[in-house]
Amino acid sequence: MRAILPEDSLLSAEDALSIYISKVPPKRKVKEINIIDSLNKISAEDIYSRIDLPPFSRSTVDGFAIKSSFTPGKFKISGKINIGDYKEFEISENEAVEVDTGAVIPKGADAVIKIEETKIEGEYVEIPKKLNFGTNVAWIGSDVPKGTQIVYKGEKITPEKIAFLASAGISKIKVYESPSVYVISTGDELVEPGNELQPGKIYESNIHFLVSRIKNDNYSVVGYKLVKDNEKEIEDAINEASKIADVIILTGGTSAGEKDFVHQIIRKKGEIIVHGLKFKPGKPTLLGKFNGKPIFGLPGNIVSTIMIYDRVISKYLSLMRGHENEQEENEVAELLLPVKADKKRFTYIPVYLVGGFAIPIPFDSYMVGSFSLADGFIGLEPGVELKENDKVKVTIKRRDSRITLIGEEDKRFESLPLRKIYLGSQVSCKALEKGIGDIIVVSSLFCAPEKYDYTIERRILEQGEGDEIGYFDWLGISKFNRHPSIKLKSPSTALNFIGKAKVFAPEGYISEGKEIGKEKLFVIVRNKEAFKFLNGIF
Repeated sequence: MRAILPEDSLLSAEDALSIYISKVPPKRKVKEINIIDSLNKISAEDIYSRIDLPPFSRSTVDGFAIKSSFTPGKFKISGKINIGDYKEFEISENEAVEVDTGAVIPKGADAVIKIEETKIEGEYVEIPKKLNFGTNVAWIGSDVPKGTQIVYKGEKITPEKIAFLASAGISKIKVYESPSVYVISTGDELVEPGNELQPGKIYESNIHFLVSRIKNDNYSVVGYKLVKDNEKEIEDAINEASKIADVIILTGGTSAGEKDFVHQIIRKKGEIIVHGLKFKPGKPTLLGKFNGKPIFGLPGNIVSTIMIYDRVISKYLSLMRGHENEQEENEVAELLLPVKADKKRFTYIPVYLVGGFAIPIPFDSYMVGSFSLADGFIGLEPGVELKENDKVKVTIKRRDSRITLIGEEDKRFESLPLRKIYLGSQVSCKALEKGIGDIIVVSSLFCAPEKYDYTIERRILEQGEGDEIGYFDWLGISKFNRHPSIKLKSPSTALNFIGKAKVFAPEGYISEGKEIGKEKLFVIVRNKEAFKFLNGIF
């Protein structure tokens, strides 16, 4: 039976694939593996950090831990804490403890001076300058606080993400398995390479392309076979493939010839969803189902095979593996805010990518979590300074297509399944100006938009005594900073300093304390799809 494919009924590759996906949804299999084996896999679950990172306050230099309020002066050296050690003691006002880079800060200490900046005299160390609270200390949770989402479902696992998971103590992750594929090439004219080529014959190349390309794309090939144009042989091969593979790919036998048995077998024993594409070469391509398995029939022409694999099959396999979309390696974007490099070193700055803009993320070299959560990074030569709207080349690490919230953090948003960019009102005001983001949250302490959809009013509470714990200047709450000793990214991180310093945070983060002011958050929804996530909050 000949297959007649009228030109006016043909579909584009994109439309054909869309119809096929709706009729034969890509099935995904899940397995749990060790994180060290998860590189380039796609996560099948959301994962949150069960600990603060860093998990304890630690020194960022080799030096002496002291109480900053008693500097400068001479301090008695009362011991040493090596990296990896934990000692249960508290220093007094005139004591110093030697610490390694990465070592635990002893109780009572709030700053570390580099050893080369001191003078050691026997049992005493002289500190010649005034130290600020927090100098050379990586505070508990200053990278990412407990409860931060490490991995979202559908995300590709990178080496940085594996480091983040390991840092959070997570050893296993559920991922989507790569689909297995069986390749069948049909045709009386085909000869295996290496054999003698008789008149009228050609060497088989489709199997060799498909098997190598499928392996190169990190899918498994569970079998391949070259068969003659014989209906029973072809049907037996398809049946065998359907028992052991997730996907079957055939070449040849899909066109209008009397010996083109592939489409006849699938029509009788399975189902043809699409037959014929508005595509040259590749018109006789078919997309179907056989024994419940997706099956692709390609013309015998090798160029057709290459092009249809790229435009159709690779996209379907990618969805089976968990990819929602493939990503390019680099992208040119505009800076939302100015950035500058270290004066003496080539500098990498992690960024979020939203609507063609690169949003720089506050970053220090120990912050594996912040780097891992970024969409990509930019590299700057020493001393380079770039302005807002300057174009930069971003090296892409991932693409996040979820609804995006930009701006201020609030407890009410904690459980929402959104992409959250909590970089404060300096960023969200700019996002409003540039027209990017789906949900924008702006503090009244920073800017007041003319139009908004919701408001949140919250009290700002102060608790504790001593040095003041503040916030980065681009958060609205930073306006309450008077003389901060250190600046934090997040109100949730401030909880780690309760009882150790003067802490202030919005209600909900701390439950008791003196009210020192109020803040109003304006919530602007720029994407109608985003409203459903906010139901029940307002």
